[in-house]
Amino acid sequence: MADLRATIRQILSEELAALRKEPALASQARDEVVSIRTNAELAVFVRRLLSLAQDTRLRGDIEAGRHVFRLATDGQAPVKAHEPLTLSPSARSGPVRFETGLITEKEVASLPDDLRSLSIGKAVRFTPLARDELRRRGVKIERTTS
Repeated sequence: MADLRATIRQILSEELAALRKEPALASQARDEVVSIRTNAELAVFVRRLLSLAQDTRLRGDIEAGRHVFRLATDGQAPVKAHEPLTLSPSARSGPVRFETGLITEKEVASLPDDLRSLSIGKAVRFTPLARDELRRRGVKIERTTS
C-alpha cells in the first residue's frame, strides 16, 4: 500500500510540475484565419476541425479560446447581426451593414463611437436595449427594402 501511495505522489508531483511550466505557452492565443465562402469550403473546414479535435491538447486550446478561428473578410462582406461584430481598423472607416438577425446591445456596444448611420436589411430586428442605445448615441438607422 505504501508503494502505491509513493507512486501516486510521484505521478502527481510530475504532472503538477508540468502544469506549472505550461502557462507561458498556453497563454499565447493562436488566431487562424479561415475562408468559408462555399459549401465545399465549409465541409473542408469541418473535416479539419474534427481532425484537430482528435488531439486532446488542441481540443483543449480550442475549447479554452487559446486557438481561435476568424473568418477572412475582404472588407466588403456584410455583417450578419447574429454574428459577433469585430471591426478591423480599416473597416471602421466604411459603412456598417447588417443583413439579417437580431441586433443586441452587445453588437451596438462594439460599433465604432463615431458611427452616425447604420444600414440594415429588411429582416433585421433590434432588442429594446439595442434600439435605446442607438438612439442615445444618435445613430440613424437606414433600412433597405431589398
